[in-house]
Amino acid sequence: MDLCADCRKQTSWTPCMWCRKPLCETCARFELLAEGCGTVVPAYFCEACVADPFCNPNAIFWQMKESDP
Repeated sequence: MDLCADCRKQTSWTPCMWCRKPLCETCARFELLAEGCGTVVPAYFCEACVADPFCNPNAIFWQMKESDP
């Protein structure tokens, strides 16, 4: 099994939806993405991609969360 590309401590569990690097359950950032009329798709991103608006359409919410004191 591959190790998580972010922490290098745990076994990978899922790939990042955008960059495809392997992530463990702890490092994978869960997101719900809307597709079409009434369809919601679960997605997992790495730490870099989850806050990048080019990769994640909901990135602004992660950016706001990280900037809160």
